[in-house]
Amino acid sequence: MTPATVRSWECGRTAPRGVRREAYRRFLAGLAQHTSVDVPGPAVARPVPTVPTVPPVPPVPQKAAPPEVVPRKAVPPSPPPPVRVVGRVDQALPGRIRRLRVLGAAACAWSLAALWVVLTCPPPL
Repeated sequence: MTPATVRSWECGRTAPRGVRREAYRRFLAGLAQHTSVDVPGPAVARPVPTVPTVPPVPPVPQKAAPPEVVPRKAVPPSPPPPVRVVGRVDQALPGRIRRLRVLGAAACAWSLAALWVVLTCPPPL
């Protein structure tokens, strides 16, 4: 188990399953047993840990705002360089594809008609 896994269990994003669930349950039970406030037996005064106090940090003085810069004449931005796309096939529009199919069918039909005329006409005398 990694710390990230345990953190996701504790945050509720995921839940342990199988063997890890049982191991995690035993770990939490042992942890609760060692850190329990209600310890059976005579009352023992435990020293309260003191937290060292840190003196407050003085605020950092603010720097004065820089003087405003008066802009010169506005220069129009230069146009961006043309973008060159390499390795992309140009997509044909559906209307163009339809026209090319009709043109191909017409060329085929005319070729067949010409072949028919050549084969069926009698030779010249």
